This record gives sequence, C-alpha cells and structure tokens, in this order.
Amino acid sequence: MPGLSPLDLTGLIGVALFLLPQTLFFAFYSLLGLYSKRYSEKRGLEAYLGETVSIIIPVRGEPPDYVEMALKRVSELSSTVDVEVIIVSDDPPEFLEYLRRLVDEWSRRLKVYYVWRSEPRGFRAGALNVGLYASTGDYVYVMDVDSFFDPCLVLRGVSLLKSSERLAGVVGRWSVWNKGSRLSEALAYNMEYVVNVLFKARSALSLDIFPLGTGTLFKASVLKELGGWDEERLQDDMDLGVRLYRRGYRVEYIDSCRVYVEAPTRYSSLRVQQERWAYGATDVLLARLGALLRSPVSLVSKVESALFLGQYTVVLLLWVGFAVTATVSLLGGVDYTAKYAFITGAWLFSQALFAAVETYTLGAGLRESAVNQGRMAAVTVALSVPILRGVAKALARARQEYKRTPKGLFERRMRGKGVSGELALLVALAVVLFLVALRKYVLLSLITCMYMVSVVYTLIRWPRDIIGLK
Repeated sequence: MPGLSPLDLTGLIGVALFLLPQTLFFAFYSLLGLYSKRYSEKRGLEAYLGETVSIIIPVRGEPPDYVEMALKRVSELSSTVDVEVIIVSDDPPEFLEYLRRLVDEWSRRLKVYYVWRSEPRGFRAGALNVGLYASTGDYVYVMDVDSFFDPCLVLRGVSLLKSSERLAGVVGRWSVWNKGSRLSEALAYNMEYVVNVLFKARSALSLDIFPLGTGTLFKASVLKELGGWDEERLQDDMDLGVRLYRRGYRVEYIDSCRVYVEAPTRYSSLRVQQERWAYGATDVLLARLGALLRSPVSLVSKVESALFLGQYTVVLLLWVGFAVTATVSLLGGVDYTAKYAFITGAWLFSQALFAAVETYTLGAGLRESAVNQGRMAAVTVALSVPILRGVAKALARARQEYKRTPKGLFERRMRGKGVSGELALLVALAVVLFLVALRKYVLLSLITCMYMVSVVYTLIRWPRDIIGLK
C-alpha cells in the first residue's frame, strides 16, 4: 500500500488477522440474533397417524445408568408414539452381558433390540449406519443416552415431513437440562442464543438448516438413498447436512419442540468436546466444500454454510494475528493496535453489540447476562488451545480419534495431565504482557491482559482439569 513501510504494512496485516475475523463474526451473529425475532412456525399440518419411528441409541463407554435412563424416557414416549429402539454398542465384550439383561428386562414394555459391534469401524457414523439398516420404521431419530425430547418433536415432525417430498429432516430446539454447575449454567445460557441464531434466524431468512447429531427426525428412505452417514467423517451431522443439500433436500426447524441435552459440567469434558467439534467442522469444510458449492441452494446460503463450517478457523486467525501484531509492535516500536485504532474500535464495538443483542433477545437480566457472558468469554479463550489442535489436525488431513464427551461418573473421574497447552498459553501471554508493558503499549497491554486473565480464571476454577490438582 502507498505510504506504508514494510513494518507498518505487516502491522496492519497482523491487526487485521487478529481482530477483523472476530469483528465480522460478532457483527454477523448479532444481526442474525435480531432477525430471529421474525421466526414463525408452520401451522395446520396433517395429524400423526401412528407411523413407526426407529430410535437409534449409539453407546460406547457410557455410564450404565445413562443407558437405562434413556430407555425409561423412550418408554414414556411409547404410549403416544409407535417406536422401536435399536441400541448399537461399541463397548468391550464384558459390557455385553449387562446390555443383554437390560434389553430383556425392557422388552416387556418396549420394542427394543441391541446390536453389538465386535469390531467398531467408522466412528459414531458406523454405529448409526448399523442401526439405520437394522431399523424398520419410516422415520429415524438418533438419541444420545444423555438426552431426551418432547413427544411433539415426533408428532409434529412426522406431520411436517409428510408435507413435502424434498424435506429430509426436522430439528427440535436444543436446551440444556443440567444447570448445576457454573459451566453448565453458562453453556445453557449461551445455547439459548446460539439456537436463536443458527435455527430461528436461518429459518426466517430461508437459509439452510444443519441437522443435529441428536435432535433430528429423519425420513429413513432419504438416509438410505444417501447410503447413510459417511463413516470417514468425524462430525457426521454437519457432513450429512451438506450431502442432503447436494441432493436437493432440506431440513426444517420446530422451535416449540425441545430436545434436552446434557452440557459438560467440567472444563475437561468441554475441552474434549470442542476439540472434536473443531476438527469435525473443519474436516467437513475441506472435504465437502465442492459439494456445497455445487448444491442447488442460493449463493447466500452457500456462503453462510461455508462460514458456519469454518467458524473454528477464526481462532487460528486470531492467534496468528496476535503473534504477528505483538512481534511487529516490539520490533517497530509502535503499538499497532493503537496505530490502527479504527480496527480495534470496530472490534470492541462488535463485542459490545453482541453482548447487548444476546441480552435483549433472551430477555435476561443484566446481572445474569454479565455473569454468564463473562464465564463463557473466559473459558472460550482457554478453549482456543484444544480448538487450535483440532483445526490444525484437520488442515493437515491427519486422522483424529473419536473421543466421546465424558458424562456422569466418567466425567467426575477426569483429571489433567500436568503440563498443558493452557499453561503454555498462559506463560506466552505473560511474556508478551511483560514486554509490551515495558514499551508502554497501553492498548495492546490491556488486550493481552484480558486474554491472560481469562486463562487464569479457567485455571483457578478448574485446576484439576488442567494440571491435575485436587
């Protein structure tokens, strides 16, 4: 650019990489949050006529009481809906006897079967495909053991699916049922807004809806037409969404029917989940971008879907930009976040806008919003470590092991392993803060301090999860 020295140009690029992707992210999802108010649900659908719904429950290393609780919840549904349950187990042989006894006990009240895969293949998708081709229902619902759903999702979902040949699935509204910890409470608050953005606003704008791993009722015939779930993809729901769009199918959303899911109560569990999601979303973007661009949907929908799949790359750009900005600022003797204050100002404004819109659309009190937004902001900075790991593996096309999100007893037993990426991030931020503070770079010091405090908060709240302390 004319008039810019190489250092100034590098500083501009660094600040742009650091702050602009975040700015666009917050601004875009603020606008979607406001637009979610225009959502309206379809009415006047034909009645449910007793069609069979096959519920597939994939299990691998799940607490036994969770499996039994899932069957109990489905049995309550069976008085309203004709259901069959297919449990697909990827557990070791010693779990098989327990599963056999459990199915025998519940088969008196419920049509329930089990399939044991002695050689689990294809991640979770492989188990789902076994369940799909063992099922007999016209409709299929995938249910995680830690979730349950309103009967209306089936009653209204089947009716909606019958209304259009090109409609492949119906998604219910995700809600967190366990709010007994600081983390799960913050996740529940955040999820309410995320649902507004990803489902209500998309529906109002006629953008494509991605199916959910649990919480989507499908036409079995469409799933079989596609050959089931792709066993090469870790994030099977996002991948399935793109493949449906490519075939000209769509997914719709019902806000009034809820799907209740368990949120992680520990940072260690959330870390496992987010690394898997970051890898999975980025992997689907790389593997299916061509299919998405060739799909018969609008250009706006293609762009929005691609941005959604690439959401975790914002974290990669953030830290690359931060490293460039800090390095060039120290070399050039200039605080580039202050020199290009118009970018920094836009970034600050977008965050304030996002917080205000989230509070407004959820109708939450100021204290509730401030507490939960603060918790999520802090934890998100620490989570950038596993997210970066997941994104990097996907970009390198490295194979990622499918790790389930620990629940119940398994979650309570988890501990950190001593030295962690979060500690390394904390040390790096402390070094940068010391150096930029010596130069009296006020704005860059404040931003660095903000990130550092976020990691410190996470470490204080969950020391056992990060470094193994009791």
